Amino acid sequence: ANDDVRAIKLAPYCELLTRSNDAERPLAICVGWFGASLKHVKKYAAMYVDANCDAVAIAPPSAAMLVPAAVDAYADVVLRALARHVRGKCVVHVASNGGFIFAGNLMLKAANGDATARTIFERTKGVVFDCAPGNLRPDIVARAFAAVVGGASATSEPSPYFEVFASWLLGRRVLSERLLRIDELWGKAGAPESILLRCPSMFMYSEADVLISPREIEAFATLRQDQTGHRSTLHKYDDAGHCEIGRDDYEDYKSKVTDFLERVVHSAA
Repeated sequence: ANDDVRAIKLAPYCELLTRSNDAERPLAICVGWFGASLKHVKKYAAMYVDANCDAVAIAPPSAAMLVPAAVDAYADVVLRALARHVRGKCVVHVASNGGFIFAGNLMLKAANGDATARTIFERTKGVVFDCAPGNLRPDIVARAFAAVVGGASATSEPSPYFEVFASWLLGRRVLSERLLRIDELWGKAGAPESILLRCPSMFMYSEADVLISPREIEAFATLRQDQTGHRSTLHKYDDAGHCEIGRDDYEDYKSKVTDFLERVVHSAA
């Protein structure tokens, strides 16, 4: 029954999907992959709406992924727009390294005292990682770029022109320092004390992913479970391309999201 679902534009590349009644529902914050279009992120957000949550779909513009000053300006716009919609429990959904990094930038805002960001992450009861995270090497960034520019799925084909650009970009101190800080907040690097989100996690990933190694995802899932004391649930698919599990197997993906929400936000605990 999606007829009473409304999409409200909160900010550029950012929409809230909510039902017309004013009941307080958990809020899912769904952040898309690098170069994702908002309409694709909204398909994932819709899974949460069907599972009795409100959901915010965010497709951060590419510049807001890789230029810290641009990221901060865009994150501020999103957080101001979100402020009045955070009422109950939250769940965070990140797609690929792009979603992982942008959500990490929001976490950094929380660590630096932004009230809305703090409220979101203090109330976060679970995180869903879709094809994330992997180690950010120039060849990965380059192939992600090539896919966005070419409007196609990522391939294992090297992209030398973008690789030069990606190496330069990742070599900028302002960016490399920012990425390290984000990894620390997620618990991917550094001391466990730095971890901001201590809650159950679910990992949706594919053996056929050519951008992010399934082994790196599994290693992070284990690390996160060990460091936070909260369960990491892993769902591995065999054939889906990078960030295409939901496209290929929507109903199955949705049922796993629904089960996870049942456990982390809808149960009385």
